[in-house]
Amino acid sequence: MAGRTRRGLKRLAILTVVIPVLAWALEEIARRTEARQPASRLSQRLRQGADWIGGFGRGPLARRMRH
Repeated sequence: MAGRTRRGLKRLAILTVVIPVLAWALEEIARRTEARQPASRLSQRLRQGADWIGGFGRGPLARRMRH
């Protein structure tokens, strides 16, 4: 029973914390890349990745990161 609870808590932590932070980090890297090279294809791909990953996040942190 304790193993099942820990597994559930790990899954919840990934959905509520790790995924939104990862999406935010990709977005920041894209901004910095755009600052150096305004028409960079890399920054476009990073933003797409941030949007895609951010779609999996749940909870108040994920909502704040989307806005």
